[in-house]
Amino acid sequence: MSTTSLILLYLAAALAISRLPMLRVYFSLCNTLIEKIIHVLAVVVTREGKSNKIKLYKNGAGETTGIVNSKIQKVMIVYIGYTGTLLLAMGLFYLLSLNQFHFIIYFFIGIMVISILLWIRNFFGVLWALSFVVLLALPLYFRNELAIMHISIFLSSIILVQAIINAFQVIRQSFKTEGKPGALAKIARIPAVICGIALLGQSLYAAYFIFNHVLNFKVAMIRFELLEIFQTMEKFIT
Repeated sequence: MSTTSLILLYLAAALAISRLPMLRVYFSLCNTLIEKIIHVLAVVVTREGKSNKIKLYKNGAGETTGIVNSKIQKVMIVYIGYTGTLLLAMGLFYLLSLNQFHFIIYFFIGIMVISILLWIRNFFGVLWALSFVVLLALPLYFRNELAIMHISIFLSSIILVQAIINAFQVIRQSFKTEGKPGALAKIARIPAVICGIALLGQSLYAAYFIFNHVLNFKVAMIRFELLEIFQTMEKFIT
């Protein structure tokens, strides 16, 4: 199966996993950690607060123990966190288009190790990050090129799909407040639904950019690859 087919297949798998509680939490924490790291770095750049601890939880959520006084800076840090994961997804798919699968694995291992040493400060978060490092290190240790390719495509797909899902969740949560301002609205004094729509818009544009410019997918090519996927699935079924 071609790399294009694998990308489509793993994007569908990442979407399916987002509906399965245990798998969703385990893999979405990767997206959560990256978002929180961006929050930490944003606070360091602004020099207006202290944020050097990250806590990850069993429900897939996370938090940074930082203090920023400016309300504008708070909303900018939240926005940068969402946007940063999208930019990362674009970078990962660019590496996929170059078949640089090893770099993706090394990147995630590096992120996990640095986070354990500098930022993650709760037992569950450290345990999860260590398990992820072991999971990624095994194919490198055994030099399993096929596993490295599959894992790198899957992780890239998870980051992109979760970034889009997060934007949907912001919109959904804003409607659940029943007219009461949500966290983003309190900070920036703008409706949370508008923030959600803006995040969703840039998420969908990032997906379009990845498919159209980075991977250079065409409609006819997608139809051909989907047909190839269905034929491969039929072989396993029959």
